[in-house]
Amino acid sequence: MKKALLIILMLIMALCAAEGRRPHFTRINHSPRLIISDTIVYKVDSTGARLLDQDSLPIMDTTETWRIRDLLDTLTRYLWTEIDTTTMPDFDTLMREYNDSIVRNLPGKREFRQWTRERNKAYRDSVIQNTPRILETFAVPDSLYYKRALRWTHDQGTNKLRFEEIDTTYNYHYYDLLPFKNDADNIYLGVSGSASMHSNYFLRRDFDIAPFFTSYMDYSYTPETMPMYNVKSPYTILSYWGNPFAEPSREEADLNLLTTQNITPELNIAFAYQRFGSSGLLNNEKTSNRTFSIGSNYLGKKYEMHFGFTGQNVDRNENGGVKDEFWVCDTIVDTKAIEVNLNNAHTTLRRRTLFLTQSLAVPMNFFRRNRDSLSVGEGTVMYLGHSFELSKYTKLYTDEISTSDKDTRAFYRDVFNIYPNASHDSLAVRRLENKLFVTLQPFAPDAIVSKIHGGVGVQMLRLYSFRPTDYITGVTASRQFNTYAYGGVEGMLKKYFAWDASGKMHLTGYYAGDMNLQGNIKLSFYPIRDGIHLTGHIESSIKTPHPFQQNLLFNHHSWENNFSKSSDNRITGELRIPRLNFTAFVGYALVTNMLYYDENTAICQAENPMSILSAYVTENIKLGPLHLDNRVLYQLSSDQTVLPLPKLTLNLRYYFQFPVVKNVLTMQLGANGIMYSKYYLPSYAPDLGIFYNQNLKEWGNNPYVDVFANMQWKRASIFVRYCNVLHSLTRGDYFSAYNYIRPTKVLKFGIYWPFYVQ
Repeated sequence: MKKALLIILMLIMALCAAEGRRPHFTRINHSPRLIISDTIVYKVDSTGARLLDQDSLPIMDTTETWRIRDLLDTLTRYLWTEIDTTTMPDFDTLMREYNDSIVRNLPGKREFRQWTRERNKAYRDSVIQNTPRILETFAVPDSLYYKRALRWTHDQGTNKLRFEEIDTTYNYHYYDLLPFKNDADNIYLGVSGSASMHSNYFLRRDFDIAPFFTSYMDYSYTPETMPMYNVKSPYTILSYWGNPFAEPSREEADLNLLTTQNITPELNIAFAYQRFGSSGLLNNEKTSNRTFSIGSNYLGKKYEMHFGFTGQNVDRNENGGVKDEFWVCDTIVDTKAIEVNLNNAHTTLRRRTLFLTQSLAVPMNFFRRNRDSLSVGEGTVMYLGHSFELSKYTKLYTDEISTSDKDTRAFYRDVFNIYPNASHDSLAVRRLENKLFVTLQPFAPDAIVSKIHGGVGVQMLRLYSFRPTDYITGVTASRQFNTYAYGGVEGMLKKYFAWDASGKMHLTGYYAGDMNLQGNIKLSFYPIRDGIHLTGHIESSIKTPHPFQQNLLFNHHSWENNFSKSSDNRITGELRIPRLNFTAFVGYALVTNMLYYDENTAICQAENPMSILSAYVTENIKLGPLHLDNRVLYQLSSDQTVLPLPKLTLNLRYYFQFPVVKNVLTMQLGANGIMYSKYYLPSYAPDLGIFYNQNLKEWGNNPYVDVFANMQWKRASIFVRYCNVLHSLTRGDYFSAYNYIRPTKVLKFGIYWPFYVQ
């Protein structure tokens, strides 16, 4: 019987060894000693009681392990007390050697501590990873607390959030040039990252602080257009667009890098870098437009903050366009062989902006729907806020034109005000602005009168442009101290009705008397999924011309004006049916004393009021695998010599869409055509950095067609496009601005790839 038990004991020992467990034995009646097990380190005293060693840590403590150990202890006692040791092998020697081998193989203190640190770190990481990162703040509706990624912009005057959908689809990222994403066509210099102006008059915006930066703002951010994020897991975007197979002298490479993550559920930080640029098709038009930005936001239960820094650098070689369009329209020659107006001219633009907008909620116990709720956003709440911005904008234009180069000098009408053979024209604006504001929520965030806000602002400007007195006094700058007040009210009725009205009045300083009044209304109906939305906008403004528009001295341009204030009154309406991918827009504007640049690149003020009518329709029709995406823009200008606009602009993208690998890869194969009706296409003044009117020749009625393959591969959007396939079949007058050509036949490739942790 005892031999059978001994055999069972040996089998159990073998089983434990096979599973990686090492049983240990000792006499019960000896002095206390250390028992080493692979589950725990403990001491045994003279009574047989096991005492946990305080310096030990349990590694694995399962019911199965304790049962095996108890069984081994029981069998050990039984066999040790009753088996005849004279017939047994030297068991003490065997056990001592076994235990010694275990001690030799035990990890040292350093290894044990490292193992402990790694185990504790793995535990902390697993807890963090599996803990829900829930955003709880008064600034975001409850329905968005659990959304994986939020993106928005904010209003510097109220710190109000304007939420945007993050569109990662291949339809949105098909257009690699940013100005084309929301317009039927665009007036630009034919190179990615170059100066641009929207074809749709109602999408054009003046950059009032620094007008010389207006043509480049579509490629960068202002504090109010800089996107902010809140993400549940790190979110990164890598994008590339360009023609990697072209020769270096024509290479185009556009990059977009974004990474953002939340430090806490309330605090986010984001880094972004964008680069648009190309060597160009013509000589001397290499362009590099780079933007770097850092953004951070905090959405707490009572405190809300937006912080950011943006730096934009634009470096462009200016060629003034082709000398003679004959070499573009009536011949087939290498574009690098076509003569251009300027061969040694360059523009440098720099912008630096630092801003901070913050607000604090002060809850009051009035009109609370749920008296037991602790939510700050319920009932009556007052928000106290502050906004700060420090910006600097600079522009430098240089050229060298020999006194014997009659053709190049004729481009600037042989005007040289300062130097006879070189230009060095610079402008600079420095802006320091502070706002204090208060917002009152009288009843509830979704009441018919939900917010009433008001604030005051102080703006200090330092402006520099060259003046002849600088030769005597040195470089001097003019200073402005402007103050203004603003206010507004808004409300809503559930999801069916929303409205707001606001106003701003300049009180003192250069812009005293300027004002802006506007109102918005939105009606939503839900007979179908996603609803039908009708919005209306009305606006009236009075504005003083910028100091650079009143007085300027450049080598090729100079003026001293006394322009009157201009007024702009407009009304717009929009119908949107997301389910049908349909949008219709109509707008009417009446502008008095409009400023424009005439055919001599001189700034002028229109004598008669200007009327502008614009109608815009986007409709994406689906007929099985065939998709017909249409953008149609119709515009009328009461005076084409003051404001030339194409009467009709078409952007038609027709393609077949089909899955290649189900739920993995979807492809679109088709063509995209852009055409505008004939009109006097604006030209560009390199030294001023503005588009101006020309009356030499009309352009238009010539379709510009690309064929493409557009793919959605899981999260990534990829396109391959062959541009201007009709170039050899029709006249070559594909101009993006007067004497500036669109890309000729070229193969372009692009990828937009978002990464995030599930």
